[in-house]
Amino acid sequence: MPVLLDVDPRGRATLTLDRYAKRNSLDQAMLESFGEALGAVENDPAVRCVVLRGSNGFFCAGADISDWADPGPDRADRLSRLGTATFARLAALGVPTIALIERSALGGGLELALACDLRVTTEDAALGYPEARLGNLTAWGGIARLVDTVGQAHARRLFLTATPISGAEAARIGLVTEAVAADRLEAAAEELVEAVIACDPLALRVVKDTLAGYATRVPAEPAFAAFFSLSDASRERKQAFFQRKPTTK
Repeated sequence: MPVLLDVDPRGRATLTLDRYAKRNSLDQAMLESFGEALGAVENDPAVRCVVLRGSNGFFCAGADISDWADPGPDRADRLSRLGTATFARLAALGVPTIALIERSALGGGLELALACDLRVTTEDAALGYPEARLGNLTAWGGIARLVDTVGQAHARRLFLTATPISGAEAARIGLVTEAVAADRLEAAAEELVEAVIACDPLALRVVKDTLAGYATRVPAEPAFAAFFSLSDASRERKQAFFQRKPTTK
């Protein structure tokens, strides 16, 4: 399975993206497997918190670009809806969720991390939204969640320049809960797990529901069918990415 689930005796559920050969990028199979793992968590009353991580010291490079190379409007719309629904389900879990970010969280990988309640990263990790540079759009609720997390000014910088920032900078602007040295990452995540498990689970559920009421509504963003029907330049950018040649579009 592309997403592995393990629950320890304390009620810590660990979800691991297990597609390292593709830098744990998210294709349709990965999203579907993630949905199945979320279903298991939702139906397990013993789960007290969820830690989300990638395999082999790499969080998530984003959406699998091969799925978006030239998907056509119908497939693009299906992928958009699948990812949006899956991430909304993660955000709505009744227990606290913690993203453990190593190496990078880019594009859809950062959207995935933003669907979690808490994020811990290494200081040298790369976080950002490179979609505009590749002729893609942010597909899975990332616009609303980023604005909710860091505000308009920082969100515009990340989206409109398509330039990643470091984990240390992400902590400075509030994109992540904490940035630590690589050898401290596991310990920092475990400290959050212990703090969460020490709390009353019903109280945490009520707090999560209350906070959700203040969040920006995540739309079925944006109009992918029209975008992929009309944007020849975006297709050229994606083909240039696959062929690793420069583009002037």
